[in-house]
Amino acid sequence: MTPLEMLLAQDGDPPTLTDLGGEDTFWQQAHTLAASPLWFRAAETLLVEWDTLHYPDQAATFVTQALTTTTSPAAADDLLDQLVEHPGYLQRASSQLNTLALERSRHHSTPLEAELAGIFLEAALRLALPGTTKRYGLLDRLVDPDATAAPAAYARRVVRALGTAYEHWRDSDLLTALQRFSRTIVQGDAAYELAMCHLADAANAPDRATLLQAFATARDLLQQAIDADEDRPDATAFLAALDAVLAFDTGNTTTLATATGQLRRSLTEHALWLTGTRTHWRAGRYDTEAAWYTLSCSLEHVDAHLDQPLTAWPNQTIQHVLTVYTAHRSVRLQPAEAAQGLQVLVAPRIEKAFASRQGLLLHLRGLVADAPDDWDAHAAHRLLQAIDDRLQADAPQEVQPGDPGKAAAAASYPELAAELGSQLLASLPTHMLTSLQTTYADWEATLIRKLPIAQQHIYNNILAVLRDCDDFHHPTVREHFTHLIVQAIRFLHSRTNRARAHHTPRFAYLFAPATGEKLPLEETVQEDLHDYLDGNLEEADIEVTDRSGGRADIEVRFPGFTTVIECKRTTGRTTRKGLRRYLGQTVAYQAGGITLGMLVVLDLTPKPSWIPNIRDDMWADHIPSPVPEQRDRWAVVIRVPGNRTSPYGMTTPAPAP
Repeated sequence: MTPLEMLLAQDGDPPTLTDLGGEDTFWQQAHTLAASPLWFRAAETLLVEWDTLHYPDQAATFVTQALTTTTSPAAADDLLDQLVEHPGYLQRASSQLNTLALERSRHHSTPLEAELAGIFLEAALRLALPGTTKRYGLLDRLVDPDATAAPAAYARRVVRALGTAYEHWRDSDLLTALQRFSRTIVQGDAAYELAMCHLADAANAPDRATLLQAFATARDLLQQAIDADEDRPDATAFLAALDAVLAFDTGNTTTLATATGQLRRSLTEHALWLTGTRTHWRAGRYDTEAAWYTLSCSLEHVDAHLDQPLTAWPNQTIQHVLTVYTAHRSVRLQPAEAAQGLQVLVAPRIEKAFASRQGLLLHLRGLVADAPDDWDAHAAHRLLQAIDDRLQADAPQEVQPGDPGKAAAAASYPELAAELGSQLLASLPTHMLTSLQTTYADWEATLIRKLPIAQQHIYNNILAVLRDCDDFHHPTVREHFTHLIVQAIRFLHSRTNRARAHHTPRFAYLFAPATGEKLPLEETVQEDLHDYLDGNLEEADIEVTDRSGGRADIEVRFPGFTTVIECKRTTGRTTRKGLRRYLGQTVAYQAGGITLGMLVVLDLTPKPSWIPNIRDDMWADHIPSPVPEQRDRWAVVIRVPGNRTSPYGMTTPAPAP
């Protein structure tokens, strides 16, 4: 074993190129490393340090050629898992990797060949799904009739690939190819994948008859999967979910409760079965099972309350109703843009229940403006529109103009008047108006009460500046932008408290670099903040083009509006006045929407003796318009303290002169 191989054989993370003697030394022994059983460790080293390589094309060739001859399924699987998502490698070798993967998927005579062929076939699929490569060569391999006679190791992966490909591309040839496996050694997997395909079609069904037919076919196939294999908690879970949806449609409370209980037990079994196994790239299907479970529980909850009077409808119940009403979004099966999905089954019963009681309708209307984080406000508005259409013929008599009741109601309940109109308010009883007003005011107070005192201080100071912004007074904008402010406060708190001793490499940008290392770029805080927001808000995208004539660092989308977060780094002038130099670009992104945005600055000035308190690191700024007849703009500014040392290494700060 050569010295380089001995380094590669060490436990833990792969060695760096520096550990191996530098890139030149690596290439001098490339042929030896390519033939070594430890070739995949050498390849991982190249992938980790790709951005610093002097010869990336040579690295791509090394990796691809090593995959051409490898006979280790474990090594191939692990490395391909990295390659199909590695932008540097794919930029240079995606076509070659696709060609290699398709070629190696053709050879599956022996058990070892079959295992490798299935791994390479899945790699080709993962390249084609996001559009990295063309899918036509892959489709030829997937519909190959010889696959049904291949060993189970290959046939099972073909079956799963066919199911995934159909859910994405809806090609009928894929469904036909999948049906060929119905009488093979993998018939249980084939039945399950066919059921998933029909379930995806059901979620996108344009009408009730099509949806019910797809459900019926999916149920039969799930039962076949259960009969074919001794242990199929996944198929049992989906079967119970379908029974729950159908029971809700017919109002069969007993069957709905039984099905939901079975679904709970099946998911528990499936979770235990998955415990300790490697997270696979198709783990999203299990997420979909969980979504069906949530939907079934919501169906059960709503079913228990649909026929009860208004006083029995708490906010939680209405949240469940909205979840059920938008069931086709809750179950993630790639819905088509125009498809109605499960709405065609569950919406009529919900709309009928709401339309039968106008008071309930009005109560929901009042709740739309101040819904909790996870409510779908857009869907709620659609629900109200559907109910309004049904009630139009029997609408109550409006209070005539001039009636003093209108003015009194509007003066007493200004927020509700802004949302519902003074005429409607004047026709409602006082106790209902009081309840709606309390609910309207509670959501923001509840949100802020959860914040620590220092974070409340930041929030209150920001709102004091934003009170002059007209856009911020719009109920929808205030509701969602308030949540964005709170998430930004929590992000700042988290990153300010992050300790060097416990950080992972992704948080290294917060600390002083080691000798010889460069200070981080602004992309580090941009990517960290994007990941944080993407997990806590509805939709957050990075590097979005065509935004006010430029490219937005982070764009956060809410119902009815978007806001842009500009990310910068600085090594000097970090005072509030100094950071105003970045506000011009920040507010430039407000030309095409609301006049509210955010600026995040990574402060890389040395901090040998002082880290600012978080109350000094976040504020709001008002940027007056240079033209009197145009709108002013506002920005929330977050200064993230980077280039930090540990508190025990800090000196006592000298007093300011």
